[in-house]
Amino acid sequence: MIEELTEKVSKAVIKHQPFGFNVRFDVDDGHNIYVYGKNEPITVNNDSNSADTVFKVSSNDLSSMVDGDMSPMSAYITGKMKIEGDMSKAMKLSSIFS
Repeated sequence: MIEELTEKVSKAVIKHQPFGFNVRFDVDDGHNIYVYGKNEPITVNNDSNSADTVFKVSSNDLSSMVDGDMSPMSAYITGKMKIEGDMSKAMKLSSIFS
């Protein structure tokens, strides 16, 4: 499951320009998806490095966000996603999942 989800995130971000910081998604099954967003091309892997912003979200909810079925704002407001770190940077990423 994590390989498929990592690939989905990679396809979502590859269409965008670098956003100047790195983020990590901590999914509920103990895995990580790390987005290196400082350089071009943006790369995605399963590192657990420290990041400017960390999103804690279930793999199902992250998949729904990447598919466009749930907005990141909705996930945050309903408590399905928690955010640690720089909130202004987190807000910049909402366009990636639209």
